[in-house]
Amino acid sequence: MSKVKSTVITVLLVLAIVVAAFFATISFPVGEIYRINSISSGIHLGADLSGYAYTTIYPKGVITAEDFSGLSEEDAEHYELIGGLYVDRVEYDDAELEELKADVQSDAEILADRYGRKGYSSYSVSVEDGLSIRICVPTNFTYASYNGNDSTSRSTDLSAATAALTTICADGKITLRTTDASIELTDVSGNSTTYSPRKDDLYETALVDGAHTYSIAGTDDVSEYFESVSTMTFGNTTAVTLNFTEEGQESFAEVTTRAASSDSQTIYFFVGDTQVLSFNCTSTVSQRSLSLQASDKGSGENSAITLQSVVEGNVLGVNYESVTNVITSTPAVGENAALFMGIGSLVVLAALIVASVIRYKRLGGVNALIILIFALVIVYALYLLSIQTTMSVVLCAFIGLALLMVSNGVVFTEVKRLVATGRTLQASVKEAYKNVLMTVTDTHIVLLVVSILLAAVGAGEVAACGLVMVVATVASYVLYWFTRLMWYVLSAPVRDKFAFAGLKRVVYEDD
Repeated sequence: MSKVKSTVITVLLVLAIVVAAFFATISFPVGEIYRINSISSGIHLGADLSGYAYTTIYPKGVITAEDFSGLSEEDAEHYELIGGLYVDRVEYDDAELEELKADVQSDAEILADRYGRKGYSSYSVSVEDGLSIRICVPTNFTYASYNGNDSTSRSTDLSAATAALTTICADGKITLRTTDASIELTDVSGNSTTYSPRKDDLYETALVDGAHTYSIAGTDDVSEYFESVSTMTFGNTTAVTLNFTEEGQESFAEVTTRAASSDSQTIYFFVGDTQVLSFNCTSTVSQRSLSLQASDKGSGENSAITLQSVVEGNVLGVNYESVTNVITSTPAVGENAALFMGIGSLVVLAALIVASVIRYKRLGGVNALIILIFALVIVYALYLLSIQTTMSVVLCAFIGLALLMVSNGVVFTEVKRLVATGRTLQASVKEAYKNVLMTVTDTHIVLLVVSILLAAVGAGEVAACGLVMVVATVASYVLYWFTRLMWYVLSAPVRDKFAFAGLKRVVYEDD
């Protein structure tokens, strides 16, 4: 390769790295109110780096000390302090109180199962004072929103966490409702009849957009209609799929016939008094399954998880007050955990680059380029794949980098050994890559298989670690071979290729 070609390729590669690194790490304002945040600051962080969003749900008749202080003397007489909470003793005698505690414990286990299906990197569901349930989920803030540089993203992330704390905590059975107090049905002969949905207190007290809702299915629980409820995401579109039983298929056809003839033409899916889905129904639905588009991936998952839990018979046994207060916390390891982790990562990368140059001379420059490319691949993958980043995820990324460094180190050492036997550098490089091929390839394959299993079978943080390890392993193997290419490109115009690799040519004198 000529010196010109080598220079052009090198310059283009360095420019690409500089541009990618700029957008990956630099945030800057545009005008007075608009700000462009870097790719790295747009990566979503786990609870260990950005804290939790949490709330506590209380059974009706159980209040906090703050709420108790606001009661009148007459109302306060009915309450007794038990642990740190006040309990309405008119509503709960001793036997009912013990039963309530058992139900709260059972509900906590159901909620733990529901939130476990959400795929959070970490979460917690715990019983407090035996009478309330505290639920913590990751805020999922990006670094930009966490440090106050992206208020829109912060509001969106907090709204998503609040929606999960509200929907997944829904207590009660599944009901199908309409806002129409009466529906005119017309048969094929043109005869008209009036259908009146149920109007008992349960449904009149639940509102949708300010309107009363009524049971359009004529039953308190329609969970037997459904075989399963699941979600599927395609790009930016998430669908909630309702799979009906044979009985449900027939019954839902009747419900949709009524809804299609109503003024609103809408069916609202409720769990208890919490709306989880809505369906604009213009005709009878008689198929075995129905897919409804969710407003976003998070709300679709929340709805499917809650509905599926109830379909499986996991109905909360206690009627809880609605979630009204969601609080955010700072990370347990400190509010600057994400910043320190970022700085630490940069220090490690810089140390690896310096060590490469010291050990391998100008060949270390090749290795330095590879290290930078690997780091950028990981940053962009975390952003584009929406991997919730935790300290464990970052550690897994560095394991992938270590694999790449070891692979290059093995081949560099083999080249040095072969050069010492008197071979030319070109012959040594070719032979070295051939000698270590199976070792390097087998190592990457084993790690890739393990990573895929973790990503596919694991949940939460385990799955996130598996996914980033898949990316890191593939990147390591591709960049391992790219190292050889760049070694050739950068050393081609150099006369003393041994010096380029930090090696000394062995010359044997004739006897």
